[in-house]
Amino acid sequence: MEKQLNGLQLNRIYQRDCIEGMKMIPDGSVDLIIADPPYNTGEKGTKVNLKAEYGYNFFNQAWDKITDFDTFNREWIEQCYRVLKPNGSILVYGTFHNLFSVGYFIERTGLTVRAKYEWRKKNPPPNFSGNAPHFATESIIWATKGKSRTYNLHFAKKINGGKNIQNIIETALTPQREKKFGKFPCQKPLELTIKLIQLHSHKDDIILVPFCGSGSEAVAAEIVGRNFITFEREPAYIELANMRLDNTNEFKMQFAHLLED
Repeated sequence: MEKQLNGLQLNRIYQRDCIEGMKMIPDGSVDLIIADPPYNTGEKGTKVNLKAEYGYNFFNQAWDKITDFDTFNREWIEQCYRVLKPNGSILVYGTFHNLFSVGYFIERTGLTVRAKYEWRKKNPPPNFSGNAPHFATESIIWATKGKSRTYNLHFAKKINGGKNIQNIIETALTPQREKKFGKFPCQKPLELTIKLIQLHSHKDDIILVPFCGSGSEAVAAEIVGRNFITFEREPAYIELANMRLDNTNEFKMQFAHLLED
């Protein structure tokens, strides 16, 4: 039997703007939200050299050019607050391009910031111009709704030799084997996503992914036994994510050492 949430089928991708899609979700019904939103680098005129990684010189996507960026962030974060369960968690990716706007609206909405993870890339792309340091990290804000929170200390110890982790998670950039079905310019590695999900959720929890993109969060949810619901506007990205979901099993053996006991 298909699992549903207010008539929405779980564990599938909906072709819909995330703000409109989240309006279909009942209040207080999801356990964890993982958001990798647009950083708005296109609107701000930032040139990010991705030639070595993706085959083109600069990141330039229409969906990453948002004129009223603060309004956009306020609207999707307000919906996240509404659908999140009491004591649920939200994890939001960011860099200096979007992090200050996102952080402001997270707190203004009523969420409580608990920590800021740093994803440190073992092999960051170089800054060929030499006019700034290599861009080697991205941040992840962890915030919660309510006084309690989910932080699975046993899993933190499992991946860190029996001790609690630091707020720095280090992995390589997304490997080519995770891009075999197509390339997406902001694809996060499954290792990172699997760790975050297991730190802040439990088996069979419902995870909302407002911005599906290449589907890394959805694939990771399936690997670790969580339910997901996600939204994406671009048909090409939906096709890519669905192909990855159809082949989730090939990654389960690879990440068996990260699965909960």
